[in-house]
Amino acid sequence: MRRGNRVKCRRLAGLLLIIAFVLFQTAVAEAADSRLSEEQAQAAVVVDIKPAHPLMDERLAILVSGLPPQRPITITAKTRARDGLWWRSSAVFIADARGRIDLASQASVVGSYHGPDAMGLFWSMTPDIEPRNADHAFFAQDSSKPMETEFQISDGRRILATRNIARVYAKPDIRVAAASDGVHGMLYSPGDNAAHPAVLVIGGSDGGLGRTDVAMLFASHGFTALALAYFGEPGLPATLEGVPMEYFKRAIDWLSRQPSVNPNFVAIYGESRGTEPALWVAASDPRAKAVVARSPSFALWGGVTARHLPGAAAWTQNGIPLPYIANKISLGFAARYLWDICTGTPVRQTALFLENLKDYGDTKPVEIAVENIHGPILLLAGKDDQIWPSFLMANRIMARRGHAYSDALVAYDEVGHPIPYTYAPLRGDFSHEKFAVGGTVHGTVKAQADAWPRILEFLEDAASKSTTARFN
Repeated sequence: MRRGNRVKCRRLAGLLLIIAFVLFQTAVAEAADSRLSEEQAQAAVVVDIKPAHPLMDERLAILVSGLPPQRPITITAKTRARDGLWWRSSAVFIADARGRIDLASQASVVGSYHGPDAMGLFWSMTPDIEPRNADHAFFAQDSSKPMETEFQISDGRRILATRNIARVYAKPDIRVAAASDGVHGMLYSPGDNAAHPAVLVIGGSDGGLGRTDVAMLFASHGFTALALAYFGEPGLPATLEGVPMEYFKRAIDWLSRQPSVNPNFVAIYGESRGTEPALWVAASDPRAKAVVARSPSFALWGGVTARHLPGAAAWTQNGIPLPYIANKISLGFAARYLWDICTGTPVRQTALFLENLKDYGDTKPVEIAVENIHGPILLLAGKDDQIWPSFLMANRIMARRGHAYSDALVAYDEVGHPIPYTYAPLRGDFSHEKFAVGGTVHGTVKAQADAWPRILEFLEDAASKSTTARFN
C-alpha cells in the first residue's frame, strides 16, 4: 500500500511539473508575442518633422503616420529649461482613417492646447513644478546651443514611437565675433564672405549683452547683426543711468566697417527701453535706413537703479543729461504696489507711466524727433501692455511722423509687453510674474505667429529698396 502511494505521488509530481512547464512556455511565448507586437507597432509608426533642422522661429510640419485608425493617440513633448526643470505638454488626437495625425490641420480632443496648431505642443508647455516666489518664465539653456524637444507617441497602453527635434537660433555656418574699439557686443554674420545689410540690435532694461538670440536669427535670415550691450557689462554704466547716446553711434561706426556689412544699409532694431536710443539715434544719424521698435516709447524716460527704482537720467549727450519724463511714485501707486506685493498679485506698472505722463503735461521737450528718421519705421505694440503704455506711445510716434515713408504700426489685441518671436513655452498663463506683462495666451499665440515674419519682411523690403544695398 505504501508502495502504491509513492507511485501516485511521483505521478502527481510529474504531472505538476508538466503543467508548470507548459504554463511557463505559454507565458514566455505571450511575452515574446507582446514584445514583437510592440516592436512591430513602433516600427510601423513614423513621426515626420520638417524641416529636420529648424530654426527657433520656424513653424514645423509634424505628421504622425502608421497609427491604428480611428483610435485615440496621446502626443507629449518635453524640453529642459535653463533652471534644469522639465517643461511638458500633452494632447490627445484621434487618428484618421489612414492612421495619420497632422498637427497643423487636426484639432486635439483634449490637452494642454486646443485647435489645430503644429506649434501648440511647444508654446503650451508648463513646468513640472512651480517654485514658490518664482515668476517662472521659460528660459532656454543657452541660445548658442540647440533647444532639444522630445516627442512621445502612445495609445494609452504603450509607447508607439519617440522622436527628438533640435531647434537652433543660428544656422551652422553663422560666424560669431566679439565687438571691439570700445563697443561691447557680439557680431553674427552669414558665413558666405559677402557684404550683407546690417541690423543693430538694442535690447531692453535687462542689460548685459542684450538680445543675442534675436541677432542670431537675423543672421540666419541673411543680415549681419550686432547684439549691443549698453549697460551692465564691464566698461559700461552699471545701471540704466547716464548712458551716452554717442555710444550707439560708435556702434554704427564699428558695424559699418565690418567686411560682412554693406554700409549702405544699416537698420536698428530696439525693444522696450531700447527703443528710446534706437529712435533717437536714427533721428540724428542718416546712416540708419530703417527702424523696428517693439513695445516702443515716443519720448525719453528716466533711468533705473540697481534696485529697479526710479533713477537719474537714463541718457546723456556730450556728457549732459538729456531731458526726460521722471517716474515719480505717487502715494496711490505706492499703496497699490505694496498691496499687490503682500497679496502676491502681479504689479501693473502702466498705471504709473500714465500718471507721470498726465503730471508732466507738455511732452514736446522730451519727445524723440522721429520725423527726422531717413527711412521707414515699423512699430509693434500690445494693446494690453501692463509694463508701460506702448500702444498709446506708438500712436504718438505715428502722429509725429507724418506720411513721408511707408511706416506701419501693428497693434495686437490681447497682447501685453512681450511679443514673442520664437516658438517657446508661454507658461499657460501670465499669473506667475512679479510684474504683470498683460495679454492672454490666445492673443499672444496669434502675435507669435505674425510679428517676427512681419519684421523680417519689413527689413528685407527696406533693404531691397535701398538704392545701393544688395540683399542676399
